[in-house]
Amino acid sequence: MSIRHALLNKTLVNKAQSNKTLLNKAQSNKALLNKAQHTNVLLKTVSTLGLMLTFATTAHAEITARMGTSLPEAHPQTLGAKKFAELVEEKSDGEITITVFSNGILGNDVNMTSMLQSNTLDFTAPSTATLSSLNPDFNIVSLPFQFDDSEHADAVLDGEAGRGLLASLDDKKLVALEYWENGFRHMTNSRRPIETLEDIEGLKIRTMQNALYIDLFNGLNANAVPMSVNELFTAMETRTVDGQENPYTVIDAKRFFEVQKYLSRTAHAYDAQVLVASAGFMQSLDDAQRQLVREAAREATLYQRAQSRAMNEELLSELQDKMTVNVVADSERQRMREALAPVIQQHTQALDPAVVTQFQAALADAR
Repeated sequence: MSIRHALLNKTLVNKAQSNKTLLNKAQSNKALLNKAQHTNVLLKTVSTLGLMLTFATTAHAEITARMGTSLPEAHPQTLGAKKFAELVEEKSDGEITITVFSNGILGNDVNMTSMLQSNTLDFTAPSTATLSSLNPDFNIVSLPFQFDDSEHADAVLDGEAGRGLLASLDDKKLVALEYWENGFRHMTNSRRPIETLEDIEGLKIRTMQNALYIDLFNGLNANAVPMSVNELFTAMETRTVDGQENPYTVIDAKRFFEVQKYLSRTAHAYDAQVLVASAGFMQSLDDAQRQLVREAAREATLYQRAQSRAMNEELLSELQDKMTVNVVADSERQRMREALAPVIQQHTQALDPAVVTQFQAALADAR
């Protein structure tokens, strides 16, 4: 073979090898392309699934809320709060959970109501006397000697007169849901039984931090001392005050019988509480969630009132074994009411006349 032919063959071999290399590279590039396309498909699938999971999680995200009460675990206020929490969780299929903090852990009624307004607490159940600082018309519920019994109170408060008061809190960053029962208030003290109007004179009686209650006891010639209920046991133990006035459930739950000898059944005023929500919390819910919260509130209210009435009746019997208990005659209760006529007139005149007219008509109609 000539040198020329040898060189030609070598060139052809080199070209063939080069073509083979190019073919291999092409095949490799095709494989990489396929792999990249496959990876891209996988990434898109994962991304889509991620978005779906995100939407699903958002749609069913757990909503947590807090509720504070001022009274102990065994009191109907806290029992009602726990029932309310249970019903909300049940009706929302676990989507909304409410944790209850009892016995003033988060503060007194005034503190906790303010926390609702600042959206740092979601629910509480203050006395109507506490709410009178936001709307004085709530004092009409606390006027002395106006309700005949618990059923009479239910008829008035669950009717238009009571509902109108609840609606008045709408512009206070609060949503008032229902009236709960604390019960009829009775007097205790460490000095003597109260059988007549004159027996009240000179006693240092703790009252709620409410102008009506302060004037009420000063009007009975006692010395009214306003303070938080959570400070009261120590004040009576140290004789800073002689006595106080509360429903039987509070007297028992706070163990006032340990520092008070006499319980006089004056039934001078009916004490209602209001289940209140933060407007901010309610606005964060959708329509269906708000509706189930309202339904749970109504069901919890019926439970709470039943608990309050059963416990007040039962506890009276128990307190008779721990304290000297006396019934105040209706004639003496009437004398007390007459002595308070100027106080009642003064505080009634400070209210919206339309509210007073509606409430007094409701009281008469419900008798």
